[in-house]
Amino acid sequence: MNSIDLFSGAGGLLTAKKNLGCNILFANEIDDACAITHRHNFKDIPLIHKDIKDLKIEEIKQYVGDKEVDLVVGGPPCQGFSMFGKRRFVNTQGYDPKQDPRNHLVYEYIRIVEETQPKFFFMENVKGFMSLDNGLFVQEVIKTFQNLGYNDIWCEVVCAADYGVPQKRHRMFMIGNRLGINFEAPAKTHSDKDPNLLPYTTVGDAILDIAGLNEKDIPNHIALAHKPLVAERMSYVPEGGKLDLNTLPEHLQNATRKDSKTGKVANYSHVYKRLDRNKPSTTMVPGHNAFPIHPTLNRTLTPREAARIQTFPDTLEFFGTRQQQCIQAGNAVPPKMAEPFFKKINEYIEEFTKGNIGDEP
Repeated sequence: MNSIDLFSGAGGLLTAKKNLGCNILFANEIDDACAITHRHNFKDIPLIHKDIKDLKIEEIKQYVGDKEVDLVVGGPPCQGFSMFGKRRFVNTQGYDPKQDPRNHLVYEYIRIVEETQPKFFFMENVKGFMSLDNGLFVQEVIKTFQNLGYNDIWCEVVCAADYGVPQKRHRMFMIGNRLGINFEAPAKTHSDKDPNLLPYTTVGDAILDIAGLNEKDIPNHIALAHKPLVAERMSYVPEGGKLDLNTLPEHLQNATRKDSKTGKVANYSHVYKRLDRNKPSTTMVPGHNAFPIHPTLNRTLTPREAARIQTFPDTLEFFGTRQQQCIQAGNAVPPKMAEPFFKKINEYIEEFTKGNIGDEP
């Protein structure tokens, strides 16, 4: 399966496709730290390190050659999500979503799909993409793809934990094809309710075995050196819970960051929230240089622990500052989440090639 990877980041979707033996024609990424990470870990995959709007079909053809593109993959950041409540809706008279600068990366992704004409496209985004403009924006995007001949489009919010990821991370997956194939999602493999499926993979399964190790033993496994007061404050956060301000001794309530109303230490959800070793993690969202608190230690997760919860292999090393490493690990789509979807797409393409399913494109 010949694939193009856009907005490749640290390589979550690349890792999933490599695990399946896909032929990745090239990847595109604008971020400098991500580019260093890519070149170190994916030496055999050409990287076009530039803004996607500057990526033209002439350059793409240099990497594609005479090959057919089977799949274009990417998660275009849709800027200004927090502003969408104040924006004009898609059906507002005179409003063209294609001209809204906050949408331009989505339409750049669509442009690459139009120019390369893959059999399938796979676009992912945050689950809020589905409710943008009361659901009108996603309908507009689907209609745009359909106008390009991708009439069969599957679009749902997927939970990573349902596919063996130790994290209840929700992402929107939009999968379209121009082959006349009615895509069906791969069967879920894990559940916390269905006894016929495997139980959810937990935080403990993912990270407890490296609690006593450091970066000499495993890349990116560097714990933050928290101030003693911060570490002591963390000791009052119960496993699987948040900081209860009422449980803190007086000396721990005096902090540089205070709630403007109470004057006490603010209950910052990213810092003072401890994971439960017996459950999947909440979504890995890096705060300022930090993730949630380790289930058994009074420190935040290391970038490597976050990467394990994201199902990255230990052999994949992140580069840049510690904060950049956290962002790379935290922003990625877990490879184990995407892999069954790519496998299903590959199976459809193989069956189409044999003439068993679909229509002539």
